[in-house]
Amino acid sequence: MKIKFPFIFFLLISAFWLSSCSSPLLAWNPDPVSDSSTVTITCNAEKGNQGLLNFEGPVYVHVGLITDSSRSANEWRYVRFKWGSADPEAEAKKVRKNRWSYTISNIRRFFGVKGNEKISGIAILFRAGNCFDTDCSVLRNENKSDMVIPVTHN
Repeated sequence: MKIKFPFIFFLLISAFWLSSCSSPLLAWNPDPVSDSSTVTITCNAEKGNQGLLNFEGPVYVHVGLITDSSRSANEWRYVRFKWGSADPEAEAKKVRKNRWSYTISNIRRFFGVKGNEKISGIAILFRAGNCFDTDCSVLRNENKSDMVIPVTHN
């Protein structure tokens, strides 16, 4: 059986396209995330608003929680780092071009949340360091909203 070049070319292009489309804006391990687990969050700057696409400098996280004490689904609580700072504890690890990861050990302890408060999500943004207000390269959802990872309870 003779396979023609256009067919092989089509298969290669299809495989490349599928692999590039299948990588989400955020991935986390483990999935699902429990409120006392250690979680590694990986972002893909080729997705979302592409705010860090091809960015080469250090990347930091702005991270907090959505809890049952939040007044809305968008109100962050227990924000760990000051916006725009270059705090070494907030620095994300470069995985490869356009990909960074950040690990949180024991979510409840990391943020100092009391046992009776229910955590429903981790709110996170990946951003450039030493930036102020609107003068900041930041990775968000495509509609420019904050990224939130759902959290389950033990």
